[in-house]
Amino acid sequence: MDILSLVQFSHAMVAIVLATHFKFLVATALIATAVCFFIKAKPVYLIDFMCYRPPDTTRVPISAFIEYNERLGKFSEESIDFQTRVIERSGIGNETYLPTGFLLFPNNQTLNSAMDEVEMVLFSVVQNFFQKHKINPRTIDILITNCSVVSPTPSLASMIINKFGFRSNVMSFNLSGMGCSAGILSISLAQDLLKVHKNSWALILSMESICSNAYHGKVKSMLLANCLFKMGGAAVLLSNRKRDRKTAKYELKHLVRTHIGANDGFYNCVVQEQDDEGFTGVSLSRSIQQVAGEALKTNIRILAVLVLPYSEQIKYGLSVLWKKIYPPARKNGSEVPDFRKAFEHFCIHAGGKSVIEMIKEKLKLKDEDVEASKMTLHRFGNTSSSSTWYSLSYLEAKGRVKKRDRIWQLAFGSGFKCASAVWKCISEINPRSSNAWSDRIHQYPVEVPDVIDH
Repeated sequence: MDILSLVQFSHAMVAIVLATHFKFLVATALIATAVCFFIKAKPVYLIDFMCYRPPDTTRVPISAFIEYNERLGKFSEESIDFQTRVIERSGIGNETYLPTGFLLFPNNQTLNSAMDEVEMVLFSVVQNFFQKHKINPRTIDILITNCSVVSPTPSLASMIINKFGFRSNVMSFNLSGMGCSAGILSISLAQDLLKVHKNSWALILSMESICSNAYHGKVKSMLLANCLFKMGGAAVLLSNRKRDRKTAKYELKHLVRTHIGANDGFYNCVVQEQDDEGFTGVSLSRSIQQVAGEALKTNIRILAVLVLPYSEQIKYGLSVLWKKIYPPARKNGSEVPDFRKAFEHFCIHAGGKSVIEMIKEKLKLKDEDVEASKMTLHRFGNTSSSSTWYSLSYLEAKGRVKKRDRIWQLAFGSGFKCASAVWKCISEINPRSSNAWSDRIHQYPVEVPDVIDH
């Protein structure tokens, strides 16, 4: 084959590849447009949200946590040393909170203790939320509660209905076992319900039971949860009523859920199980960063088409195509679109410092992009499904959220799941409005060292 024929053949192959990818991009764009139109036709507004701020009597500095482990008498010296190293390097500070039952001698892991914790968090945040907005509980049409490791009978939703006197035809749902992504998954469920039920309010309550997470065995992967998870919760009020747009803070623009649990390795990354001695705990695999990275990659493939400007989509598509037809370009690794062109703010699940850093690296974000998540981890620890709301609350308290700003909430959950919620600010946010950060916001951001002295 002469040179001219070879060139013509190469051009033909490139044309075929381009045509194939162009068809795929066009089809994806059409689907995304249809989805956007469907969501836009039935808007969902976030009227307001509130994060639970525990009382100072439940604050547990790092030194107190280490002393508690030493005095409890249930851990070996090796287990105490391991938990000490983890908490010192976790990015968690001295202002986090634990329920009373967690710190008793001996530790109280009874159902009654877990219910006391649930009442302390959810009853308080609902009461304060209703008082702030002068809401009659009987005006709530949909109630969704989520708590991963505690699922009593009657359900948490029923507890709220009984405590506050919701009306008899309220639609109630209780999610359990969904992990740290349950907060955004609850938004997804509420969104679907609000598409069907007109002129409705949906109240979402997110928390995790720390008493039930306490682990007293020797397995290191299960001791991690003792160090990372802290007490917290959030209440979120959504509406599909047009008249509420005037008073709402945000509008839900997109919600993307992905699940990679068909793979056994991914499925077993975060598991509640018993060890050989019969102690129950939540095991966090060493591969959690890698698995979270894979889940993120799957999620942003869908999200990118929905949120990125066309110029960035074309740039991203051409870079992917170039790596396919020019192998040497693959040495630079996988290409990631610039999501900073789609969002002004990022609320990444504060699961741990290493996970936040991994996401920052993969998405090529800057320090200020992950500041809210790092400070949430430092101030409140890993509050599971409510953590992204603490991050958004931080941004509001700092006065950084402006009208028309776009926010990306990103969370991961056992199974393994990744969930993204995209919000657009549609009102002027008052940074002086009281929230969970109000008493400490002037002290943040703080420098988070690799090792914290105690």
